[in-house]
Amino acid sequence: MIPPPVACQMLYRAYLLSGFKLWRKIMAKNSCRKRPCSICRRWFAPDVRQKGRQRTCGPGCRSELHRRQCEDWNKKNRAYPKNNYLGKKLEKIANSTLKQIAHKTFFSRQIKPVLPIEIVTTEYGIKPAAMVQYLVAQIVNHTRVRSAGFT
Repeated sequence: MIPPPVACQMLYRAYLLSGFKLWRKIMAKNSCRKRPCSICRRWFAPDVRQKGRQRTCGPGCRSELHRRQCEDWNKKNRAYPKNNYLGKKLEKIANSTLKQIAHKTFFSRQIKPVLPIEIVTTEYGIKPAAMVQYLVAQIVNHTRVRSAGFT
């Protein structure tokens, strides 16, 4: 009589072996099927390791597919960069050690009307100055967009 752990090992090995043979048969059957490229619509033989996920025929079409997917994502998520911009800017200011470097980096591009950033920075600090600059930019852009229709 075979002890139980050895019997389990034998059954497991038999399962793995039969599973691999079955996998090889399935992959051999599916590997010869061609499919059309989702960009140029030419027929191509996909890589068997991709298991049906390959949608393009080559690197040119792959980059075009990536560009289209990024464009679709950006259309659906227009507010994502706007929501994260101020938080990332404040995080960079907090992580910077030299306040002068932070001041030059984050307040070099001024919008019109020009804010007295030096006064705001000395009175309140760099983080509130960044927030004021961001809010003023949002208000100016919003009013510019609104007033563009009334020409």
